[in-house]
Order: sequence, then C-alpha cells, then structure tokens
Amino acid sequence: MKDIILSMLTAASYAVFLRNLLFSGGLGASEVLRAAQRNSEILMSSLLVSLFSGAAAGLCHWLSGLLSVFEYAWLAALYGGVLLVLYLVTCGVIVLLPLKAAPFRPILLRRIGMSALNTIVMGVPLLAHQMGESLPGAIGMGLGAGAAFLIVTMLINSGLHILQQNKAIPPMFTGVPAALIYTGLLALAFTGFKGEILFV
Repeated sequence: MKDIILSMLTAASYAVFLRNLLFSGGLGASEVLRAAQRNSEILMSSLLVSLFSGAAAGLCHWLSGLLSVFEYAWLAALYGGVLLVLYLVTCGVIVLLPLKAAPFRPILLRRIGMSALNTIVMGVPLLAHQMGESLPGAIGMGLGAGAAFLIVTMLINSGLHILQQNKAIPPMFTGVPAALIYTGLLALAFTGFKGEILFV
C-alpha cells in the first residue's frame, strides 16, 4: 500500500511541477483562461478535471494492457472512446438526480462537458503511457493534472485581478493581450522547473 501511495504522489508531483501540461504543452489552456475569469467556477472545474483525468488515466492504462494495444493511433482512439463513455455515464447520472437537484442540472452538465472533453484530460493517459507509468502512477498523474489545473487557474485569476487594477498598462494592452503576456511569463517560470534550455 505504501508503494502504491508513493507511486501516485511521485507521478502527481511530476504532473504538477516538472511536466505541467498546461504550461509546457498548452493543454487545457482555453479552459483555464475561461475558468480563471469566474471565481465561482475555479474549484468545481479543477475538481472535475482531476476526477476525469484520474479516472480516464486509470481506465485507459488498464484497458490498453488488457487489449494489448500499443500503437499510438489505436491508443488515441481507445482513450477517446473511454473518455466519451465516462462523459456519457456522468451525464446519465446527473440526469437521474432527484428532483431537488433539478435546477443545478444545466450548470453541472455544462461544467462537466467543458471539463471532461478537454485536451488536458485526453493528454494525461497518453503521457502516462509514453512514460510507462504503472496503474497507480497513471491515476496519480491524472490527479496531479487536476492539481496543476487548480494552481494555474488560481495564479491566472489573481494576476487578472491585479492587471485590471493597474492603470499604467497602455489601453491597447488591457484585457486579453495583458492576460496572454502574463500567462506566457508564468509558462516560462514553470518551464524553469524542467531545467530545459529554451533558447540556444
């Protein structure tokens, strides 16, 4: 049990710091920017991305080993199918919720669609397979991707609030241009964790 937890934590910390898919690969960037603009959606979006990433990574790892699928194109098709099934099952469960929860159904369905059908959720199982992760490692990488989503969204959210209050920004750079420059600087900072040389 101790080895399983250690494997999950190692893979999760790798996904958060050393291979932050949001900054190093741009996966899920549009969803992060959208969620960062609404304080009320940050936690829910991060939780859903974490759950879908962890579940998809675990199921995809198990199925690819069971079916002996190793070619990249077939893996992508298998992972896409697993993600689609997870999404449909989750939507079915929400539709079957009791009537008291009926007002929240449209909000949940919209949030689940944006969180489940996201490039970061699809990228995690492929990265876990590429790295040869074990089942606990694949699940840990999925949960780490959700934690990375939360950290990045909170950083961008706080930066957007500071940028909105800054009167020294020229008018042509206010709004989206300033947000993209700020996000690019954050991506450079996270790339420093990997120790890669960006410019030769």
